[in-house]
Amino acid sequence: MKKIFLKLALLVAVVPLVSCTAKQIKTANKKSAPNDRIWHYSTIDAMRRGIYEGTHTVKELKDHGDFGLGTFNHLNGELIALDGIIYRIPPSGKVEVASEDLKSPFTSLTFFKADLVKTINFTGTFEELQEKILPMFSTQNLPYAIKIEAKWSDITVGGAEPISPSDTTELATLMKARPQYKSENIKGTMVGYFTPSLLSNIDLSPFHFHFISDDRTFAGHLMSGQLKNAEIKIYLNEKSGYDVELLRDNARFRQLKFESKSDSSAY
Repeated sequence: MKKIFLKLALLVAVVPLVSCTAKQIKTANKKSAPNDRIWHYSTIDAMRRGIYEGTHTVKELKDHGDFGLGTFNHLNGELIALDGIIYRIPPSGKVEVASEDLKSPFTSLTFFKADLVKTINFTGTFEELQEKILPMFSTQNLPYAIKIEAKWSDITVGGAEPISPSDTTELATLMKARPQYKSENIKGTMVGYFTPSLLSNIDLSPFHFHFISDDRTFAGHLMSGQLKNAEIKIYLNEKSGYDVELLRDNARFRQLKFESKSDSSAY
């Protein structure tokens, strides 16, 4: 009888432990889920050094997120992903749904789910709006996916001019002559990211935004603008980190020597 009682006592003691362990595993899996991260194809440093060719098609990109930005091979237009649709903005400035066989050398995608939604009234410039957003983060050492809906009094966005496959001119030089598009009294969505300064080799830091109008006729890399007494809806999605896929099949990427930001390898 004592043996039976002892076995029952041990069983009762083990069950809560198993239950607790299962709960911890479930929580851990949730925290490390792909939806909690930003998938990055290549890095901004590779683009800065003139690497403009990747192998992933638009069709393949959709497996990695429903929200984000990037460009197309040989700078064949700007890329915006919103609500699961990937758009291309060619040099003409017209917005089109991207063909699924187009390829990208640089893309940042995630599955967007807001942790914080905030509505504010705001008057100021694009730069001042970014300063307004910063205090909303619980930390500036983690990345955020950011969606902002607002009506702009005036706005300027940049496009991309296609280059030849052999052109390796550095990005900063090419961007001096990029096409620019302007509009007034236009309502739309900012699609972008906050990237911590310690990860500025991955993407533009602190912010990288593209803009697309509600009527899907105007879009591009957001460069400047003005908002006046605008009601702005801000959606923030804190992410745990990045999944970075490098251009392993790109010969130039494999050979290029990237400079370290530190002069020493010492701790």
